[in-house]
Parts: sequence; structure tokens; C-alpha cells
Amino acid sequence: MIYTKWLGPVCLLLSATVSPAQNFLGISTSPNTGTHRTYLNPALAAETPHWLFLHAGSANLHVNNNFVRYQAPFSLLKLFTGNVPDAYRQANGNVRFESDYTTEILDGKPKNATVWGELRGPAIQMRLGPTAGVLTFSTRLRGIGQVNGASEQLLSALRASLNTSSLYSIPSRDNRFGVNTNAYAELALSYTNTIVDADGFRVSGGLTVKRLRGYSAGSFVNRGLDYQLEAGTGPNADPALVVSRVNADLAYTTFLENRRLTPSTLFSASAPGRGWGFDLGVSVLLQSDDDRLLQLGLGLTDLGGMQYTGEVYDVNQRNVRFEADDFNSTNVGSFEQVATVIRNRLGILEDADPSLFRVGLPTSLNLTADYQLSARTGISAVWLQNVRAADDPSVRQPSLVSIAPRFETGVVGLSLPITYINRGFTLGLTIKAGPVRVGSDNLLGLLGSGQNGLRPRGTDIYAGVMLGIKSRDEE
Repeated sequence: MIYTKWLGPVCLLLSATVSPAQNFLGISTSPNTGTHRTYLNPALAAETPHWLFLHAGSANLHVNNNFVRYQAPFSLLKLFTGNVPDAYRQANGNVRFESDYTTEILDGKPKNATVWGELRGPAIQMRLGPTAGVLTFSTRLRGIGQVNGASEQLLSALRASLNTSSLYSIPSRDNRFGVNTNAYAELALSYTNTIVDADGFRVSGGLTVKRLRGYSAGSFVNRGLDYQLEAGTGPNADPALVVSRVNADLAYTTFLENRRLTPSTLFSASAPGRGWGFDLGVSVLLQSDDDRLLQLGLGLTDLGGMQYTGEVYDVNQRNVRFEADDFNSTNVGSFEQVATVIRNRLGILEDADPSLFRVGLPTSLNLTADYQLSARTGISAVWLQNVRAADDPSVRQPSLVSIAPRFETGVVGLSLPITYINRGFTLGLTIKAGPVRVGSDNLLGLLGSGQNGLRPRGTDIYAGVMLGIKSRDEE
């Protein structure tokens, strides 16, 4: 969220800005959240305490990066809720966002970032019988933008609109990074059942099959970029980014260009993407003599991919000059528009006929452990590990480790997820009140600002409505 002439649109393609949702960790780590557990590992549904679980809907926005820290004089919570003080607004009422409202993290490490929005729609989970297993129907809409492995030097130059004299005339060679976006919906069916039921432990397995419909995708997989910054000449000349060599794959769709995601768009037969996805997993429930429960899980989620119809280019060019005004915010505002500017600068002719390209899903290996300390207290641990290669044309599940202690009754509850992600720790808070759950996996990111000194690297917020019916204990 850095509004300079370059950084708004260019960050969509060439820089780290801001992580898919952080997985609703304050919700999904609770054994009482039905369909949310299935997204981590379909086998976890075997131990659901409900005969019937109804999910009305949940929404999540997650942002995280390791390139800049937020230090505006107002918090992101005030920005999202429209409560920014008048002192930081323009005459027309818009928020005035200065470049010094962020500061760079200069540690010499590759920069990664994700913006992930997710809507988990209506879903139902039902136990088919004492030994017949658990069936889950779920719906979901995801929108993801991601940068992986970008160089610190390149991002610093872009953030300064190339006006970084200390970097002028210094060659930078063999930069490699990837930029990927994907917006798609899924309709999923999961089945879970117990495989082994012995004295003191149970082993269960689960499988999810997902039909995918894609609305927008973009991929820029850069296998080698050599460049240097050059100062402008003349009284009004701007500096330039001179690319001596670039070798990359570029693919993108234009379906959502000048179009919004309305219900008619979501169900449009002309949506450019189709595909299948799969989740599979196993879980083990161990029960001690004092009835304390430990559930362990191993899941592999988001296997598969999607095929899109769009524009596909093999970029292999030399001696290309990019001016700062090429990416003026009046000219570009989306991945598609940025890609068009780059294609024109590289002298690549527009694809006359639509081409097919494939993008992967954010496949991850998920390890979970949940220990029920008492009827109302417990603690969960989650390790989500990205398994996609660096040069895959795919968005990725950001790798993370989280521990979430909780207190929960049938009516109220509290969870405190502590998460390590993108080389930093976040502290979350989730509150349950009847069927409503509201929380954040990065609470300090919502509240931090330059005035309180917290300087967050991202934020996270989610809310949902769900209800479990007829506990198994009520039989």
C-alpha cells in the first residue's frame, strides 16, 4: 500500500507489496469449526463434534511482506473503516498517502509478498451415520496477488521512482523472480471416514475434489534480468531503467479488464479458466486414560491446476529502456495493463489468436496437532509448507508455523494464534459469540502506526457466521 507514481501498479508485476489469506488460523484451528477444518485437511472432519454443521459465509483479507513496514500516522484499521483524521486527507476528502508512510527493510534477503482475499461461501457438513463417514459441500472464491524472490535493489529503485542516485550506473545481473495472480471460484465435495478404530486411537482419511472456474490470471516468471539505472539528461528528463537482457515467460487474461466480479460475471459461460483441484489427508486421534485427546494430521492441499485462455509471450529481449512515466498511475492500474506496457516496450506484437496457458494452485503440505486440555481449553499447532517450485507459474501458500491456544464453550470462545510467517512473528485474536466469529491473525498489523511505534509489515482480518447442530454428546 505505497502510493507513488511507480509503486501502485508496478508492484503488481515487479515488486513486493503485500499474504492467500492466512488461512483463518483463529477459526480453523478449533475442532468445532466444521468446514473450516476441512480446508486444512479433509481427514480432520472425522472427529467433528456435530452431526450437522452449517456455514453461512466468511471473509478474509490478508497482507504480508518482508520489504516495507507501515508507519503512517494512522492505523490500517482506521484506513479500512474510513476513520482517518481530516489532517491526513486531501481537499476532496481522499486520504493523503505519503511515500514516507512506509520504510524499507534492507537486510539483503530476497523479497516475498502476498495479497490474499478469500470468501468462503455457503457450506454444509453432515455425518452420514455412526460408521458411514462425513460428507462436506463447500464453496469458495479466492483472489491472490503474489511476488516471490524479488531483489532488494530493484524494489528500492522502483519505490523511489528510479530517483535513487546511489544506484545509478551500477549493473545488476541475473535477477530472478516471479509474479503471479489468480482469481477463481471453487465448488468442492469432501468425504472423510475412519480407516482404523482401535483401543486408544483412531486413524481417518479424507479426500476433497474441487471443480474450479477462473476469472483472471497473470504470470511473469523471470528467469534472468540484467539492468542498470541511468540518470536522465536535460532539465526535465526522468531517470530510466535500462534492461540489457530479460528472459521470461509472460501470460495473462483480459476477461476482468473493465469488468467487475458481479454475480453475472461469476456465472458467465465465457470465464476464461477451468480446472480441477484435490485435497487429501490422514489424521490420527490418540486418547489417554484421563480422556485427554491429541489429534495429529497430515494433509496435502490444492493439488491440481487450471487452464486459462489468454495472451502468452516468450520474452527474450535485449537493450530495452523503461521510463518512469511508462507506469504512471493514469496509464496502468492492473496486471493486464502493466503487462501491456511491458509488451509494447519490448516490441512484442499482440497475440492475434487466444492462447492456452496453465497455472498451478497453491499446493501445500499441512501438518497439524491439536491437544484438548479440558472440555473448554486446548492448544493447536499448524505448519503449512509451500511445495511449489520457485519458477512455477502459480500462486503459493506462504509457509508458516502457528500455535493457537484457545478457550471455548458452546456460546463464547477466544483464540490467540501466534504465527511465524515471512521471517516475522504475528499475534492474532479471534472471538466467538454464538454463531459469529471475528478475528485477525495479525492484530498488531491492524492497530500499528507510526505514532505507536509498532510499524507492521502487513495485516489480517476475518469474520464469519457458522453453526454446529446436534452434538454427538447429545445422542
